[in-house]
Amino acid sequence: MIKKYRASTFTEAFLLIKEELGPDAVILNQQELKRSTNPNEKVEVTVTLDDMSEVPPQITGTYNNKGIKPVEWRSLDKPPLPPRKAPAPEKNPAVESVDKLTTYMENTLAEVKTLREDFSQLRNDFLEGIRVTRERIPKEFASIAAELSKSGLSAQTVQDLLAEVMILCPAHSRDEASIKEQMKKAIANRISVAPRPRLRKGRPLTQMFIGPAGAGKSGIITKLAGRASVTGNTNIAIVTTDCYRMGALEQMEAFAVAAEIELKRVSSPEEVPEVFESLRDKSLVLIDTAGRSLKDEEHREEITALREAIRPDEVHLVLPLNMRDKDLERAVEDYADLKTNRIVFTKLDESSEIGALLWLPVKFGIPLSYIGNGQSPDNIVSAEKEIIAQWLLK
Repeated sequence: MIKKYRASTFTEAFLLIKEELGPDAVILNQQELKRSTNPNEKVEVTVTLDDMSEVPPQITGTYNNKGIKPVEWRSLDKPPLPPRKAPAPEKNPAVESVDKLTTYMENTLAEVKTLREDFSQLRNDFLEGIRVTRERIPKEFASIAAELSKSGLSAQTVQDLLAEVMILCPAHSRDEASIKEQMKKAIANRISVAPRPRLRKGRPLTQMFIGPAGAGKSGIITKLAGRASVTGNTNIAIVTTDCYRMGALEQMEAFAVAAEIELKRVSSPEEVPEVFESLRDKSLVLIDTAGRSLKDEEHREEITALREAIRPDEVHLVLPLNMRDKDLERAVEDYADLKTNRIVFTKLDESSEIGALLWLPVKFGIPLSYIGNGQSPDNIVSAEKEIIAQWLLK
């Protein structure tokens, strides 16, 4: 069988030949097509299989400079010779190059596949918070390490906690209950919480709540006011400086009327002395602020002036717990000029990772004060080390 292949290059033709006829194909002729009507057909290669029974020529001589052996046709009056295989031709350099390239590509793809599998495994280990190999972590600690990682703690923090608990738990007493109890203590010792607010006579305790838009400042204030009323402290007031959000003042007014709590509005620093003079007999004043971006220099100046005029006892930075770690860090840095001395987290119920309850206060040296965990009025708790540690271990 003799067949001709046309392609744009000899390499492409050789690949076609190898794919269709396999390695037994024998090249009889190869030439460039100078007058081809098809722009994709610039070369032509004539080939046959090793079985030369269908080929009439008797092959003699040696290959010429085009890689072709000259042939001599048999005489018609001679009886046909029995079919025989043609001698194996010397391997064409172009085909050899294609073979090498194919082998190289196959090896490269295998290496890439292996690297992807390794990277996937490393990524899984990182997400679990374990950079060391599993063999180096005692099996008794594998479960609790995975739980800590799922809560959003960094790999380094998890390793530090594991190392501390391994020391506290001797090898002979490493049951699940004792490990969990020691881990709870180790986490609680690292958590920073603010002391409970102390009311006083003659001057109200003033708590100012600041933070980005949508963080839940107004919600925290209404929950705190409602909790104070339930516990018997009705001598409280709310001061709002949020004059920008549509309906914000109306919502706060509706709550104040329902809860029978006094509400005051401050739109400029000049109004602060008069408003707070009228609230001297209150035991607690909760101050709401607008959640505009501090990148707006005008707003930054306004809220800074209000803070200087009010001089609150506590400045609580309210942040949603489901915010990304980098955004949480940036928010704390942005509000640092307002002398933040408390952090309030909201949306605990909407967060899949709560590691910021531990690492954020530690990193910036600002303790936690309150944590909001839902929309109901009673969905707020004062920050307590043991409770937070328990959440991180769930």
